[in-house]
Amino acid sequence: MPQPAPGVRAVRYCQDGDGACERSARDGRERGLESQGLTGQVAWTWEMVDRLEGAADRLAGALMSELSVAGVERRIADARADAAGHIAIAQRERDASQQQAEAAWREAASARDRADTAERDAASVRAEAGRLTAELDAARRECQDAKDEAEAAGAARLAAERERDRVAAREGELLASLENARSELVALHGRLSEAETLAEGQRVEADAAKRTAEDLRSAVRDAEAKRGQAVADCDQFQARAREFERHNWQLSRTAEELRAAVKALTAERDAARAEADRARRRVDALTAVTDGHRNAWGGGPQPVADREPPTGLHPLPPVNGSPLNGAAPLATDPLAGGRRATDPLATDPRTRNGHRLPHAG
Repeated sequence: MPQPAPGVRAVRYCQDGDGACERSARDGRERGLESQGLTGQVAWTWEMVDRLEGAADRLAGALMSELSVAGVERRIADARADAAGHIAIAQRERDASQQQAEAAWREAASARDRADTAERDAASVRAEAGRLTAELDAARRECQDAKDEAEAAGAARLAAERERDRVAAREGELLASLENARSELVALHGRLSEAETLAEGQRVEADAAKRTAEDLRSAVRDAEAKRGQAVADCDQFQARAREFERHNWQLSRTAEELRAAVKALTAERDAARAEADRARRRVDALTAVTDGHRNAWGGGPQPVADREPPTGLHPLPPVNGSPLNGAAPLATDPLAGGRRATDPLATDPRTRNGHRLPHAG
């Protein structure tokens, strides 16, 4: 980039393209302002250089146009002319103000005079108003007193009329009460006669009541005696009841013991029946075996089987060849007595149900 003569500002941008180079450099610096590090610092430095150059250009223009000798003298002359005009205006305004102040003083003096006159007039008016107010208050008080007296008179008249009406009504009430009292007195005389008659009858009734009371007292004494006897009888009954309770308790215990004994006997009976059932089943089994042997031998006619005893108990077989309890096994059968003499099986202790027991010895 060719530079002008020394002492003139250096040209950093080409002048072609209507300042396109300068705009491009400015855009690059604006982008560099947002960068960090040395690039941003250099961009800020160039920004400061541009600003300083702009300030220098403006200062040079001002020196060339306004701060030259002719320009300064012209500005001084203009300032003096303006100051003279302002001074003349101020003097005229001062004179006008002085005139206005004098007029105001005169107006104030006249106003003070008028105020003094008005104050004197107001004082006289106030005095007259006070006098009129006092007269008005006195008239109002007199009017109020007259009204109060009129109201009091009206109230007294109304009270007198009410009192007259009340006295008239009271007089009528007293007359009516007097008539009622007279009629009541007549009625009381009649009732007094009736009361005397009733009193006489009540005396008679009282005498009868006294006699009845004496009879009742005698009856009460008799009732007390009977009650004492009843209490004694009740005590005896209670003693007998306690004795009966003790007897009942003993009977209850005896009944419980009997129930326990019955239960024990029932258990023994059940055990005996079970034992008898087992023995009967055993005898039946043995009888079946004997019948089988007899049929095998071609035996004779079968005897009739004995009936089941009513007790359901069969005599046990003899032990060691001896009959049970030293008697015949069928001695307990009540139906065997009729055929015991004719049936040899009935008298044979070694037979049962018409069969000879195999273990009878």
